[in-house]
Amino acid sequence: MSILSELEFLLVSNDYDTLTAVSNGIKKFGGKLALVPTAEEAREYLARRRTDGIFVDMQLPGAVGLIESIRKGSSNAKAAIFACGVDAKESTITLNAGANFLLRKPLSAEGIALHITISKEIMLRERRRYFRHPVDLAVTLKDGGTEQHAKIVNLSEGGMAIRGGKPLKHGAVIEFAFELTGEELRGKGVVAWTSSEGMAGILTQTLQGMSRGYLETWLQSRERLATDRGTASEGG
Repeated sequence: MSILSELEFLLVSNDYDTLTAVSNGIKKFGGKLALVPTAEEAREYLARRRTDGIFVDMQLPGAVGLIESIRKGSSNAKAAIFACGVDAKESTITLNAGANFLLRKPLSAEGIALHITISKEIMLRERRRYFRHPVDLAVTLKDGGTEQHAKIVNLSEGGMAIRGGKPLKHGAVIEFAFELTGEELRGKGVVAWTSSEGMAGILTQTLQGMSRGYLETWLQSRERLATDRGTASEGG
């Protein structure tokens, strides 16, 4: 099984029939599902955890506001949002709020699975952007006139987590350079977070020259390797 294949979903609903249809549809696809009964609990859940797709029961109080807040947030702003039970009069409002799909009730497991299949590539592309691959790579960091050396402990299409070296300032723009499979990658990023344990997260802003191509090739090879391992494990 690919590291990108087990997509995670959140259902915001207190309706049994909606839960049954969404749950069975996601099972057909092979995804994972979490459930919260209110818009407020959904906000709390999404503030601390990433998810790939969000099913929102539009009959809940605050459903439109929830969708708007997801799009304005940071962790799940690009998640696929499925608005369930939208009245024809409310469809424009719901789409303007940020929903990707409008699903009419009564829902069916087949319809849920179909919509997940349609949106799969969008969700996988976003997951690929932030999925962190564990690594142990030396990196050179430049902050203005200051240069230091550290270690990359995980790497994704969207950035990296580093350990060691002098503390970095949150929000600082950093130049970085490191070798990946014999190729040098250079770019700039912004320090998104720091920790008291000497860790920091850098979100990539730009990559120079062929750096992006080198990184994408490496990411694809890691995904293929994970898929091959999963297939061998299932076959064994």
